[in-house]
Amino acid sequence: MSWIVRTKSEAYRFRNAARIEVEQTGSLHQGDPMLEWGSVTKTVTARIAELLDREGSISLSSPVSEFLPETGLPREVDVRSLAEHTSGLPRLPKGMIKTTADARDPYAKYTTERFDSDVLPDISEQLRGPVGSFEYSNLGYAVLTRLLEVATGNDWWTLAERHVFTPLGVTDVSIDPDPNSVPVLHTWTGRACRQWKLSGPFVGAGGLHGTFDALERYAITRAQQTPGEKPFGWGG
Repeated sequence: MSWIVRTKSEAYRFRNAARIEVEQTGSLHQGDPMLEWGSVTKTVTARIAELLDREGSISLSSPVSEFLPETGLPREVDVRSLAEHTSGLPRLPKGMIKTTADARDPYAKYTTERFDSDVLPDISEQLRGPVGSFEYSNLGYAVLTRLLEVATGNDWWTLAERHVFTPLGVTDVSIDPDPNSVPVLHTWTGRACRQWKLSGPFVGAGGLHGTFDALERYAITRAQQTPGEKPFGWGG
């Protein structure tokens, strides 16, 4: 977005073990603001799926249609394929942007109820690639989020806190942060850029906010759990 905004802010931290070697905190990153984690959220969703598989609540190899029969998805579309972006589902749902309001905030309309009624029943018609081929899919992660909720009877945030953040000791994260704590970018004309609101199952695709320290702690502790290899759900 840097090409349309007036203020650019960067933050980074390089460590040698526990010692901070180099650190930079931009103007919009000061004071522990709640930053958009964006698609880092997907790694949390993938971790939930992985842990539920280990405890036997779901199986990564189970067809999605076993949990969401209304989708009519073929049996080769399994839970793992959603987490690994190999389900054949497109990046975004069909008909996502139809109005000016949709363009301003494209995910806001997808409450759980609307996702269940408008997206899931015809989602099999949106398959456009062979299962097993990589195509980055926010839609796939929304389906995965809904599947995890249906399988457990808990909402995504409850699952994230219980299985990921509390065990890792990660605090200062939220899917509904105080608007005053979220940095606001401005265009060159001074107009505030609108914050998108990810609602319903798309929360599990990109709805997290958290402080910079929370993001660092999450990344470090997750990487330490799988030394020498990439954690499940971290990239293609």
